[in-house]
Amino acid sequence: MTSFVDYLYDATCTLVREQHAVKSCRGNTNSRAVGFSGLALGGWACDRFRSLDVVLTNGRLVTATATNEYSDLFTALKGGGSRFGIVTRYEVDAIHVGTAADKTYWGGSINYVGPTSAAVVKAIDALIYSNKDPNTVIVTVVTYSNVFAEFLAIPAVATNLGPLSYNEVSKVPSRAQAPGIGPRATNVYGGSTLYPGQGLFAKSYNNWLNFSTSFKDEVPTAALVITPVFQSQIDVSRAHGGTSFTPPNGSILPLGVTKISQSLRAGLDRLYHEIPRSPGLPLYLNESEDVQDALTTYSGYEKLKEIYRKYDPTRFNVRRMVGPNGL
Repeated sequence: MTSFVDYLYDATCTLVREQHAVKSCRGNTNSRAVGFSGLALGGWACDRFRSLDVVLTNGRLVTATATNEYSDLFTALKGGGSRFGIVTRYEVDAIHVGTAADKTYWGGSINYVGPTSAAVVKAIDALIYSNKDPNTVIVTVVTYSNVFAEFLAIPAVATNLGPLSYNEVSKVPSRAQAPGIGPRATNVYGGSTLYPGQGLFAKSYNNWLNFSTSFKDEVPTAALVITPVFQSQIDVSRAHGGTSFTPPNGSILPLGVTKISQSLRAGLDRLYHEIPRSPGLPLYLNESEDVQDALTTYSGYEKLKEIYRKYDPTRFNVRRMVGPNGL
């Protein structure tokens, strides 16, 4: 049934995109790693919310918007996670992206050999610090794999850049996805948020590399994913009413690994300690481990707790549902 629903969903989206050259922000149903709810309730896709139908813990179905009586609930669900209620319908803005024939984007993927990783991280840091182009987007995945160590030791470079349609652009992150990070693997995500231009990215890379090599026997593949959030993106977010986690400035640095043992648990805790978030920046809920209490880093944290008490006074969802800590 899941595959059938995904097929209909993808077919409908493709038809609408081709007819009207628009698309909504959504999860990657091709990898089935995350659907729209997982993506939107804890991430930047919430900027495009128009209205949400929500089932509350008392059984009532309400519609929350930015301007009606449930505007506080609407704000909480823009990045605050799933504990406030069950969202059964999303109305979101459609974004003009062009058709499959419109090569309006330029990009692709570049694969570098291992010894250049530190230089790539340094270049990403410089780009985040200096970039003023609101149309710039980049994601960097650094992997450490003990499985194919001999193959990875052989220098190899692949570049795939050129004019792309939105349909082609949307598939680039999937091709660059780190091995072992996917729906069939047991994944653990921890994160930090760092200001650029202060040497923090290089330090984080060194700490991550030390962690990966120390636990190479337990963790065949670990990934350091650097997802820059440029100031232009934050400005657009504020123009759409902001989110419950809107940062003053900054970038997102998620970390992904696969298994947890007692020694690995201690190693992860040490890694989080060695890569603390920059003061004033929130953690990214979708890419943080529960022990990091991402909600407590939000600028609107106290307001979130107040809204939660209003809509779930018996704390039913905290007692019965899996979700972010702190409410």
